[in-house]
Amino acid sequence: MLRNSETHYGALVRLFHWGMAGLVILALAAVETHDWFPKGSSLRNFLMSTHFQCGLLVFVLVWFRLGVVFSDRTPAIRPAPPASQDIIAKLAHLTLYVGMISLPVLGVMMQQAADHSVSLLGMQLPTLVNVNKPFAKNLKEIHSFIGNTVIWLIVLHTAAAMWHHYRQHDNTLLRMLPPRSRL
Repeated sequence: MLRNSETHYGALVRLFHWGMAGLVILALAAVETHDWFPKGSSLRNFLMSTHFQCGLLVFVLVWFRLGVVFSDRTPAIRPAPPASQDIIAKLAHLTLYVGMISLPVLGVMMQQAADHSVSLLGMQLPTLVNVNKPFAKNLKEIHSFIGNTVIWLIVLHTAAAMWHHYRQHDNTLLRMLPPRSRL
């Protein structure tokens, strides 16, 4: 089922969630390991290219994901959590979406300000900023800060899903997994 049901997210939402999670993990792994290799090496350049491409794909996909999320009902959490947990979850999700949008934009601006062209799957992106190396350095710091914040939010998001499943014994995690077929 593509659309959400009363108990589970539909295949489309799950595909966006887990697919984008994979892209984010790949982008993080690439950027965190590129320093292991000498500057100018083909492997280091490949890892940074992987980081850029995954980030830009996340930026493109997040808009489709938001369209799907806001056009369908949200499966209820059973038993319902306290209102405070619901508010915290909504704020965390909002912050993750802001990160998925702002990090790629900042990355593009940072690269362009550092006098590097940026392309997505071979298509040259429009220039957002002029070359300005001090500005590029400032953007890099902001990009890193937001990136680290998003990493912590992902860790908390994952921990919260496990906590709901194993301690709260609710269906929070199960909603994002395929429904079990009954034979």
